[in-house]
Amino acid sequence: MTRKKSISTLASVYIGTVIGAGFASGQEILQFFGKQGMSGILGVGLSTLLLAVIASKVLKKVYRQRIRNFEEFGAYYFSKRILTWINLILAFLLLVGYFVMLAGSGAIVNEHFGFPAIYGIIVMSLLSFIVFNFGVNGIAKANNLIVPLLIGVIFVVTFFVVTNNRFFFSNLNAEIFLSFDSIKLFGTEITIKNMIQIKTGWIWSAFVYASHNSIGATVVMTSLLPLIYDERAAEYGGILGALVLGFMASLILLCLLILYTDIIGLEVPMVAIAHSIGNIYKQIYSLILLLAMFTTAIANGYACILRFSYMTGWREGLVTIIICFIAIPLATLGFKNLVSFFYPLFGYLGFLFIGTILVKR
Repeated sequence: MTRKKSISTLASVYIGTVIGAGFASGQEILQFFGKQGMSGILGVGLSTLLLAVIASKVLKKVYRQRIRNFEEFGAYYFSKRILTWINLILAFLLLVGYFVMLAGSGAIVNEHFGFPAIYGIIVMSLLSFIVFNFGVNGIAKANNLIVPLLIGVIFVVTFFVVTNNRFFFSNLNAEIFLSFDSIKLFGTEITIKNMIQIKTGWIWSAFVYASHNSIGATVVMTSLLPLIYDERAAEYGGILGALVLGFMASLILLCLLILYTDIIGLEVPMVAIAHSIGNIYKQIYSLILLLAMFTTAIANGYACILRFSYMTGWREGLVTIIICFIAIPLATLGFKNLVSFFYPLFGYLGFLFIGTILVKR
């Protein structure tokens, strides 16, 4: 493997791990930045910088210390007792990240192909189960194929949205609060508007966004030693991945700000935006989005399997079956509900974790 190939592969894996259902659908960008109007663009810029710093530092550490898994990585920053708790929390977060991807596939299949959501969830779960047996190399190959396609489609959609609307923004100014009214958990409606209410502020959103995205990505990156050519490749791979993520987030945010009043209540806003410029674009974006969800599902799911296997001592095959089985009913809670409730929560929980990595050498 050459240095250039290593850089592009590392960047693709990083992008594919982060991008998934929440990002590519537009729901995640909407929750963190779209509701803040034009200042959300500043938030995207700051979060891109943070993601670049975190990724390059983690990958360089992996190369310098020849780290092969998260346990070896965490030992440099945390005591054994704290690392045990971190492993438990990470296993839960990765599990949630996995079934959020499944929920997203269900939303796509239901809203845009007319099939029951459970069909999409089950198919995605079965495909993930197959890929889990191929490890990190299979994940890298999938991302190398899918990420360029997704970048191209998002760029084309943004071009037509801007051309048709001439930079007329329907959400120029920020909403006063990001509020989450209620969700249904196992048939019971729970009001969380007063439990979680985040005051707008692009700086705060940028830190929360970078924090929650870096947790799962860090676990995946600690297993990428076989893909790192040298220290420079590690550094540039992390930076390139973050820059591409920032570019894609900016394109999505631009679409959301222009068509904000049309998509604010939708589960998958970017597919609706693609539909506004033509049905063929809707179909193409829906398929690409499913692929993006798949790359993140297998990354989060595989990392989750490794965590539970390490903690319990069970065989990876057994853990894989359990994870794939329990994720199906959890994914039926709904994509939008899961993103708006869990993603900000993950950001808060990740502050200490990411802060420690950034401060310590």
